[in-house]
Amino acid sequence: MKVKLTKKLIDSVDYTAKGTEIYMDDVLTGFALRIGRQSKRYTLHKRINGKLYRDEVEETHLITLTEAREKASIMMANIKKGMHVYDGLHENLEDPKNKTNNVPTLQEAYDYFKSTKTGLAKGTITTYDRQIIHKLKDWLNISLNDITKSMISDKHKEISKNSEAQANATMRALRSVWNYCRDSFLGDDEDFLIKEQPIRILNAKKDWNRVKPRTKHIEEEYIGMYLKTLLNYVDRSSHMQAPHSNNARDIMLFFMFTGVRLNEAQSLKWSDIDLKAGRIIFKDTKNGSDYHMPTSNILQALLEERWRMSSGKQWVFPSDLQASDDHIKDLSGSYKAIGNQANLYITPHDLRRTFGTVANSLNISYPVLKRLLNHREAKSSDDVTLQYVQVSQRQLRDALNSIESFYCQHAGMTQDEIIIKFY
Repeated sequence: MKVKLTKKLIDSVDYTAKGTEIYMDDVLTGFALRIGRQSKRYTLHKRINGKLYRDEVEETHLITLTEAREKASIMMANIKKGMHVYDGLHENLEDPKNKTNNVPTLQEAYDYFKSTKTGLAKGTITTYDRQIIHKLKDWLNISLNDITKSMISDKHKEISKNSEAQANATMRALRSVWNYCRDSFLGDDEDFLIKEQPIRILNAKKDWNRVKPRTKHIEEEYIGMYLKTLLNYVDRSSHMQAPHSNNARDIMLFFMFTGVRLNEAQSLKWSDIDLKAGRIIFKDTKNGSDYHMPTSNILQALLEERWRMSSGKQWVFPSDLQASDDHIKDLSGSYKAIGNQANLYITPHDLRRTFGTVANSLNISYPVLKRLLNHREAKSSDDVTLQYVQVSQRQLRDALNSIESFYCQHAGMTQDEIIIKFY
């Protein structure tokens, strides 16, 4: 938290119930007030010459605010000159080996994690941002070494009140960042500066939430009805002949026919589609690689129609906001409207599970199914044989058309009939 430190503010701030709180001074960059359970201290909290320094200036009751700022300025000057931080200030200088001033805050650790792990997919970063930046926002200015086991337990319980799955996911994300940074932030003697991650308290107390994997999908007897509902879905944009026309209908059909993930479809660009070759490239997917998918018959017709109305837009599914040049972000309202018409609420990921279920019922081979779902390459010895199996684009196209045909049969139509009627 960044504020203008004043004596009135310092006196009014209460001690913390647990952990610490940092108030960064808006007057002198790098000068801060640190509040603990029983103490209030002025501290130096700044990265200088590539290193983070977190040194005590003085307890608030032993020095005035003006004197503390002056002292912090001298300390920063000493560091920049290569001198000891307290040179000329303390008679007995502390042994620098005993200091942990290079221990990063959670924000600094997370920034380092993202900047050095360049292979992280955009979707992974978005998920981690939601968990670290938002779920743990009140910890961002706290040193990792000041995050305790009791804080972990309490935060996990707090997040669990809204979502047990998100509570687990947030702690797993924190554990990943923590372990990565612990091996990266080392002292001159190669010793760890960051303590062992306290998230293990959830293992010790067996407090991880037991979250059952979601299994919702469209049962076979409802597939035809749902497909018909999608094809006939009309909203206010349907007859506009605009790039965003039929966004909801077409993207749900896209999920149904391809089984791709939400962000992979929403952020799809025309530059990643070759309509002549009938091929789509999904870039930077969840498993860290690009995924080349051929188009099936109805999907090809759907894309050709959207291209006809694209008007130079870069996105296959552009936003309907006039001032926006971005892709669609949230169609939850349309999904609910479709669900109301079908009397069956289905999400994009439910359609991914439906896609996989239908593929399995058609006895599509495991290597082809694995490729269609774009799952990560197996590392276990059980799947070592798959490393020698190469799946062709023709095999994928045939599989996609068989899945598409399965849907159509349950709707009492053929692929060609749907293309003629709707595209």
